[in-house]
Amino acid sequence: MLGKIQNEKDNELLTHRATKLKVILLLTSFYFVVQIVVAVYTRSLALFSDAGHMFADVAGLALILFAINYTRKPATLKHTYGFYRIEILAALLNSLILILISVYVLYEAGIRIFQPPEIHALPVIVVAVVGLVVNFVGMRLLGSSGHFHASDADISHEESGGQEIHEEGSLIVRSAYLEVLSDMLGAAAVIAAGVIIFTTEFYLADPLISIGLAIFILIRTWSLIKKSIHILMEGVPANISPEEVKNAILDIKGVTGVFDLHIWTITSGMNAISAHVVIINRSRPGSILQEINAILEKKFKVNHATIQIETYHSEPN
Repeated sequence: MLGKIQNEKDNELLTHRATKLKVILLLTSFYFVVQIVVAVYTRSLALFSDAGHMFADVAGLALILFAINYTRKPATLKHTYGFYRIEILAALLNSLILILISVYVLYEAGIRIFQPPEIHALPVIVVAVVGLVVNFVGMRLLGSSGHFHASDADISHEESGGQEIHEEGSLIVRSAYLEVLSDMLGAAAVIAAGVIIFTTEFYLADPLISIGLAIFILIRTWSLIKKSIHILMEGVPANISPEEVKNAILDIKGVTGVFDLHIWTITSGMNAISAHVVIINRSRPGSILQEINAILEKKFKVNHATIQIETYHSEPN
């Protein structure tokens, strides 16, 4: 009964977050279109590069909404883990597009350094100020639902039988919050370029600030690519040490060996473990298995564990 009630609360919480994300997505999408139109009219590369940054956030918000919808979709016989990996694949695709945009901005900025064109600064400033307002509204919406107490996450985690929907939802919203915050920095940089050009007619400010924004996007994108590839390659999560997991299982009374230990990430925040565990006491395999699962859940926050209990295991070559 508690599980059913908790599932209803989880779905209600996801729906509430999805509604706020849809509002932010509409605002950022509209602003992205305005940025592109004004960037073409004013020939401002700084505004265009910030539009590329905004495109990343529009795609990121769409990805989060897409992931939330697929989180509700049940696993099938052909997709036994569900559809969580779609989030990782979409993030990787989005990163590759961002790299192409950033490379183009760097190329165009290199040309404009030697031949800086005349730029209509006032429309650039106006659009960037609108961007600050849009991002501020987005931060307010996300901030009202993106912060949760650790104790609340732990309580919901225990009551729902191992589901991490509250904690993971918080992390997803927090990541979107950081995306919008970085947009505010980009808008502030564009305003700075516009003010410099408007007051001093120093047109080099536009390509110089564009280079800074492009490098900022590349750094963030490279980090996302590394994480996405690491997950797709079934890499060990950064916050889990295989040695610590092995030693924790070996410390359980009656356990004499741990073999074929594998640790990987299904999607961000959802880790899994499989292992062969050798025990000496054949009379209590069930209680030992319960102890192992309890340690993996409480100490390492892993709820997807497949443990095979054995009384003998040959040494690996």
